[in-house]
Amino acid sequence: MTALTLAAAETRLILRNRTVLVTAAILPLLLGISLANSPVTAGAGTAGALAATQLAMLLMFGLFMTITMTLAARRQQLYLKRLRTSPASTASIVAGLASPLALITLVQTAIVLAVTAWESGSAPAHPELLVLAFANGAVTMAAFGFLTASFTRSPEAAQITVIPGAAVFMIGAFWTLVPMDGPGGVLRSAIPGAALTELTTVAWDGTPDGYLAAIAQPLLLSTAVAVAAALVAARLFRWQPRS
Repeated sequence: MTALTLAAAETRLILRNRTVLVTAAILPLLLGISLANSPVTAGAGTAGALAATQLAMLLMFGLFMTITMTLAARRQQLYLKRLRTSPASTASIVAGLASPLALITLVQTAIVLAVTAWESGSAPAHPELLVLAFANGAVTMAAFGFLTASFTRSPEAAQITVIPGAAVFMIGAFWTLVPMDGPGGVLRSAIPGAALTELTTVAWDGTPDGYLAAIAQPLLLSTAVAVAAALVAARLFRWQPRS
C-alpha cells in the first residue's frame, strides 16, 4: 500500500465528511478572501504582511486544526489501527493522511493570494521563496497537528486541544509583523508561525539586498522546531484508542 493509494482513500473520506470538508476547504478559503478586503487588514502595512496573515490563517485552519480533528476521528474509528497493521510503512501512512489536506490548502493559497495580488496591484518579488514559505509552514503545521492529535481523544475534543497550539502559532505569525532586532528577534523566530510571516513578507515585498541573509535564520530555526515537533509526535502518537 503506497502513500498515493492512502492519499486517494483519505481524500474520499474527507469528501464524505461535511464537517471536515467545511473546516478544511470552505472556511479557510472564505476567511482568506475576506481578509483581502477587510478594513482591519487594510492597515497591515504592505501586501506582503497581508499575504503572510492570509497564509497563516489558511495553514492554521486547513492543516493544523483539520489534521488534529481528522486523526482523532480516524483513531476512534480504528482506521489508524488497521493502517498500522497493514504492510504500509509509517512514512507512507503519514504522507497519505497529510497530503490531501496539504493539497487542499495549497489550492486555497493560490486562489487567495491571486485575489490579494489583484486587490493590491502587486505580485511576489520572489515567487520561489513564497513556495518555500508554504512548504515550511505546511510541514510545521502537519507536525504540530500529529503532536496535538496524540493528546486528543475525539474529534469533539480537538476543539479544545488545538487552542494552545493555535494561540502560539498566531502569536508567532502576528508578532513578527512588528520589527525587532537583537536576541529578542532571534528567539521570536523560533516561535511556530514566525518564520512563515518573515519568509512570506520577504517573498512578496522583497529586500534591498539579497534575501538569503534575511531568511537564513528564521528558516533554520523553524526547520529545527518542526523536526523537534515531528520527533516528539512520533514518540507519543497513539494509533488506537486507549483501552
